[in-house]
Amino acid sequence: QISDPEACDQMYESLVRIHTNFYKNKYPRLKDTTFTGVTVEDCRTILATDILKQMEDMKKGRWKRLREKFSAKKPEEDLK
Repeated sequence: QISDPEACDQMYESLVRIHTNFYKNKYPRLKDTTFTGVTVEDCRTILATDILKQMEDMKKGRWKRLREKFSAKKPEEDLK
């Protein structure tokens, strides 16, 4: 038994609107961008290159990473 059938019907209709993307279709976006204004494709390419760099770093050994980290010159040393 449902104590308040009207409230149940309202909740059901609300869930149906969410499920069918009612508001997405009613208020379409003008541009397919993110909050920062970057397009979805740009985000995917940035994330893909970052992940590739991380994978390459993971393949390197610990000593090789430390050697690269400490052998890199600092910008202040280049100016001298």
